[in-house]
Amino acid sequence: MSDERTRRLEAELTALRARLQEREQRLEELQAKSRYLEALINGINEEIMVIDDRHRIQEVNQVFLDRYRKSRQEVLGRKCFEVVYGSASPCWEDRKLCPLNRAKKTRRMVEVTHVHRAEGSEPREFVRLMYPICNAEGDPEQFIEIARDITDYRRLIRKLRASEKKFRAILDTATDAILSIDKEHRIVLYNNAARKIFGYTRDEVLGRNLSMLVPLRYGDHARYVKRFLERRVPTVIGKTLSLTALRKSGEEFPIELGLSYLEIEEGVTFTAIIRDVSEQRQLEKKLLQSERLAAVGEAVAHVAHEIKNPLMIIGGFSHQIRKSLRDRKSIQKLDMIFDEVRRLENLVANIGDFTKEYRLVNRPTDINAVVRDVIRVMVEVYPQDRCRFSERFSPDLGEIQCDPDKLKQVFMNIIANGVEAMQYGGTITVQTEAVAGGVEIRINDEGVGMREEELMHIFEPFYTTRERGSGLGLAISYKIVAAHKGEIRAESKPGKGTTFTVWLPAG
Repeated sequence: MSDERTRRLEAELTALRARLQEREQRLEELQAKSRYLEALINGINEEIMVIDDRHRIQEVNQVFLDRYRKSRQEVLGRKCFEVVYGSASPCWEDRKLCPLNRAKKTRRMVEVTHVHRAEGSEPREFVRLMYPICNAEGDPEQFIEIARDITDYRRLIRKLRASEKKFRAILDTATDAILSIDKEHRIVLYNNAARKIFGYTRDEVLGRNLSMLVPLRYGDHARYVKRFLERRVPTVIGKTLSLTALRKSGEEFPIELGLSYLEIEEGVTFTAIIRDVSEQRQLEKKLLQSERLAAVGEAVAHVAHEIKNPLMIIGGFSHQIRKSLRDRKSIQKLDMIFDEVRRLENLVANIGDFTKEYRLVNRPTDINAVVRDVIRVMVEVYPQDRCRFSERFSPDLGEIQCDPDKLKQVFMNIIANGVEAMQYGGTITVQTEAVAGGVEIRINDEGVGMREEELMHIFEPFYTTRERGSGLGLAISYKIVAAHKGEIRAESKPGKGTTFTVWLPAG
């Protein structure tokens, strides 16, 4: 063998060794990638299966083997539906829902959800994603299926929904209004009681600013929220606040409010529990008025008793003196004394009516008949140019238990006030109506009306807007209606007349 041939063989051998070394290096790299991919696939906590277009399993990860308690040798080469479902045919073949067949047809990822019922274990719910692997011509040759067990997730969702439903039921059966706002003052929670109190539906308020429920002059909540977010000093948290709120109708009303806050990932949420105390304030006002009436009544009764005897003496001696007088001017002056004495005697009599404890003589009574009797009397008292009457009586009132004589006094007082308020004459409209739990009698005049500050005091003793009024007629009426466990109220505006409403219970 020549030296030249030897050198050529050595060169070829060196090149062959280099190629072998390169192939070994590539093989090591491929093996490293294979180990990496295997570790990656086995590290994914979801079932992964590679199958061909005939449903034969080519590869699986460890999660798959653990799920079905099989070895790799037991599953490779077998049909996927045999291993996973123990079935002899593809899944849902009759409904053409096999994810592989659909992915083969569409050449896109396919997602299906189903419940897997393995023998001896509880049913599990899965989401299966089927990805096609296409060749150079774009035809699917293999498929990767990833199965995600969503049983616990679904169970958690059901629990959350049940919890939310329970929370919503509690929220909507609460008698107090409950609402929450975020740090931007937007309403994010609003229960049924809030709807009843404020008059807005949920759709009308959710996402809207809290200012829609607060009178403009009280809108300092934004400043409080800003100060709280800056300093985290809860100056009013946990306290009961007395505030004024605003209904959809524009009516302002008193509320009591308790405030709390919760810090969550989305930020701070403020929750208010709100109670409409309008009725409570009215009851407090009535109680205060009753206490005031009782206190005034005691003092006035004593004064009336002290005045009564001197009045009798003045009246008696004046009468005797008048008999001996012949001078006409002197007689006129004495007549003026008589008139004033009679007025004082009437006042003392009214004071007696006001201060005494009413003992009702109740009997079954037709309220329409009582009101008609009163109108017949008042027609005789006032000429037609001063007062006309309009009657609107409900025919189906039935009878109620009451003292008709005392109620006649009430209606006469109200009508007399109405006539006095109509300086140039007018119509008194009297209406009766059956309402829940009783009857209502409404008496409306066309008089000058009253301002709000006057309305606040009309049932107080000795309060009057007339020069010669005693201010006891409506106070006495209030006591009589209260003795019947009824209610009396007045509505009026200057120049619009006044309407008195008397409600009496049916029982």
